Amino acid sequence: MSLTHFNKKNKNTEMVDISNKNKSQRIAIAKGEMIIDKSLYDYLLKNKKITNNLFNTSKISGVLAAKNTSNVIPLTHNIPIDYVDIKIELKNNTKIDIIAEAKSHYSTGIEIEVIHAVAVTATTLYDMLKSYKKTIIIKNIQLVKKTGGSKKL
Repeated sequence: MSLTHFNKKNKNTEMVDISNKNKSQRIAIAKGEMIIDKSLYDYLLKNKKITNNLFNTSKISGVLAAKNTSNVIPLTHNIPIDYVDIKIELKNNTKIDIIAEAKSHYSTGIEIEVIHAVAVTATTLYDMLKSYKKTIIIKNIQLVKKTGGSKKL
């Protein structure tokens, strides 16, 4: 096994050199979930305008997070993003599902961007919901699909 962010010779941390890689269509999808109290779920279900505003604000934060990943995660490349979408859904009486998808035509993958987008979307939701109930759990943030390049998930 090798960790690509460490120089093979002296094990110093470094950005991966992608200068010799071919550009290709890259797609990645990540998801995460938030566990909320049943009363908060009911409140969100009943108050559609608040929920729409909450979800739209959180979606914008997720898109901005994807676009600015290289400003936050130090060794990621600043890659051109052709498409980002965030979906947020109330589920099963106590859950909010978050799914981020992004596309790029570049020489490195876009999976860190979608993971970052899910994390920031969830954090924004938490920030806007915490005054109602602080017992919100953010969990299971994970990459679920990656295409393009040499490795597929």
